[in-house]
This record gives sequence, C-alpha cells and structure tokens, in this order.
Amino acid sequence: MYRYLFSIAIFMASISASANSPFGPVKIKELGVSDFNMMVVKIESNGDQKHTEQCDPGREETLVINTESPYEKEMFSIALAAHASGKHIKGWANGCHIFGNNYKSPKMTVITIVNQ
Repeated sequence: MYRYLFSIAIFMASISASANSPFGPVKIKELGVSDFNMMVVKIESNGDQKHTEQCDPGREETLVINTESPYEKEMFSIALAAHASGKHIKGWANGCHIFGNNYKSPKMTVITIVNQ
C-alpha cells in the first residue's frame, strides 16, 4: 500500500515539475506591487534564456510572483535585492496569472539571484 502511494506521489511530482519552464539568467528592468494583489517583475528579453509559458503576446517579460505561494514576499525580497545590486536572476515560470478579465502574464514560481 505504501509503495503504491509513494509511486503516485513521485509520478505527480514529476508531472508538476515538467509543467514549469526555466528562464534566466536575466536582468530585472522593473519591480512593482499592485492593489490587484500581484507583485510584478519585468525582466530583459534574452532570447534563448526566456521561459516558454504561453500567456498574452507581449507580456512575456512581465512575470508575476505567484500569489498563491506561501513564499511570495520572500520571492519579492529576492527580486528587490537582485534589482538593487544589479545582479541577474534565474528561475521558473508556471502557468499564467490573470489580471481581472484583462490580460495574462506568466507566474514566477522560483527565483534565484546569480552572479553574472
């Protein structure tokens, strides 16, 4: 029984992990917080270092920190530290954050500061 549950857990983890798309290292152009309950990180476009999430055209560089994450404030703090120090970030995007009924931007689920 436990082996069966463990196998299911491994399988589900592999499915959710494959849905993420990596990005970076990239430089942050802008940071912002909105009363739409979102934290926005605008990144530079770097061709092959971009994530592959398909949200609204033209919003590929506007990442929204996943508001459902218990670490959203920590993720924003990491973005702020990277922006303030001129460091690059890398991470993962997964799915799209919908702003009301207006537009969709990729959700950032992982962020790391890197020396570049």
